[in-house]
Amino acid sequence: QSRNRRLGLALGRGVALETALAEIQQVVEGVQSSREARLLAQRQGIDMPIVEQVHAVLHEGRSPREAVRQLLERQQKAEFV
Repeated sequence: QSRNRRLGLALGRGVALETALAEIQQVVEGVQSSREARLLAQRQGIDMPIVEQVHAVLHEGRSPREAVRQLLERQQKAEFV
C-alpha cells in the first residue's frame, strides 16, 4: 500500500493525523500536495470540492465522515473538462 493510502485508511479509522504520520514513519506526499493543490485552485479561481475536503480533513481537523457528507450534499452543477 502507498503511504497516501495508508494515511487515508488510518484517518478513516479515526486515527489522528499526527499519530498516523508517526506510525507511517515516512513522508506522505499527499499532505503537502493537498495544501499546494488548494492554493493553486484558489489562485486560479477553480472550484475543486474534493481537494477542499481533503485539505479540510488534513489541515483543519474535519472528520472524513463530515467531508464526505459535505461532498454528497453539495448542490450539483455543470462541470467542465
